Amino acid sequence: MTVKTVFYHSLAPGKTLAVMGGVHGNEVCGPAAITRLLSDLDSGAIVLQRGTLQVIPVANPRAYAQKTRFVERNLNRYLYPKEEKRHYEDHLDPVICGFLDSADALLDLHSYASQGGPFVFLGGSQSRPEEVDFARALGVRDFVCGWSDAFGSGGKGGDKESQGTTEYARANGALAVTLECGHHHNADAAEVGYRAILRALAHFDMIAPDCEAARALDAGVPPESQRCVWMKSVFYKEAEFSFVKPWQHFDRVARGEIIASGAKGELLAPEEGHIILPKASAGTGDEWFFFGTPGAFPG
Repeated sequence: MTVKTVFYHSLAPGKTLAVMGGVHGNEVCGPAAITRLLSDLDSGAIVLQRGTLQVIPVANPRAYAQKTRFVERNLNRYLYPKEEKRHYEDHLDPVICGFLDSADALLDLHSYASQGGPFVFLGGSQSRPEEVDFARALGVRDFVCGWSDAFGSGGKGGDKESQGTTEYARANGALAVTLECGHHHNADAAEVGYRAILRALAHFDMIAPDCEAARALDAGVPPESQRCVWMKSVFYKEAEFSFVKPWQHFDRVARGEIIASGAKGELLAPEEGHIILPKASAGTGDEWFFFGTPGAFPG
């Protein structure tokens, strides 16, 4: 299989925006949004007025064909070029990393298995103000910060475990955000992704404001209505433990509230906060859910 990359170069200088979909093969909203984007660029409904737009519609083509999250290794963990390639996804690493090396900004489109709507993954306390502004311009309400910090406090795979597309891009100087467009099967997930791409292009002044797509674009959720949760820890599924209720993404829990129970007792919320991306179907040893607390935006 091959990885398709598409580049649009304006004759006027500007930012290089990278947009990716299909890092996880069962997340189809990104490829759908990007396919629509390419059609609109080719038809003239979107006019690139400056800079370079580079896209990968499907970053993990074999997983996408199999409709599975990954083939042998999560492509959005341990992302870096490897001398010894043991898994299928290891062969994709240099392609993805090379693509990201030339980007000034990255928008990576995903979806998730929990019930819920769109949200953005931001970096941690060291996030640059320009990156926060970029993320908030995408027009969604909810934001989650501190992904790498959570793995630092509860991860089990070392420094590289949390390194995915955005972490790699940031390490190379780019602004980078992950947009989770909602549940895998939300009817509006692809629309959320498509509008976020347009807002990203508009934010960097890359599309003509009078083109058809730009004229139809609204501003999305206003800044005063946006909210931020800081991830504190990652929890892995333990054998014979199960959630005490069907938690949904961003559900609020009180300090000491029972989150899950099993043969070894009960798992309690360490403080007042939010359940992030609960996955009831997780296998033993897999990422099960994340825990976070509300806070201010970084920067």
